[in-house]
Amino acid sequence: MAETVLGVIPDARIKTGLLKSESWVLVVTDQRLLGARITDELMKHVVEQARAAAKASGSGFFGQWGAQLKAGFALGQRYSAMTPQAILAETPGNWALLPSQVGAIKVERKSRNSGSDSDVEINYLKITIEAAGGKGSYETNDDKPDQREVQALFARTFGSAVR
Repeated sequence: MAETVLGVIPDARIKTGLLKSESWVLVVTDQRLLGARITDELMKHVVEQARAAAKASGSGFFGQWGAQLKAGFALGQRYSAMTPQAILAETPGNWALLPSQVGAIKVERKSRNSGSDSDVEINYLKITIEAAGGKGSYETNDDKPDQREVQALFARTFGSAVR
């Protein structure tokens, strides 16, 4: 039976240092979880494609700029359309976890200060994956999709390991 992509979390980041992080897309299939690293080159390519598509449809400067800002969403669509094998082969370091390798997946809604003078709270999700090889935590840029949606997505493949 062919493996099917169930859903995508397009803006997961993992901290690699005090002020540094790596961007990842988490792809949930009916058989496993895939991690796809977003390199600077890949992001540049996706942004260029979004701008070109907007320009081809007759959009001016602001339409192209808007398309560029929505590039993260375009990544989600891109990975939804790819085969799991193509996702894993795309970038060195991409990975896969089977349900038997995962002890727990915890999805928490968090908030942080925007850091500006307005003291605006920014909501985001923290996704912690405990696997046989260790533990990793990813943070999203916002809380879309929301916590319940993400938990339900993971639960379709990982069942009671999702908290």
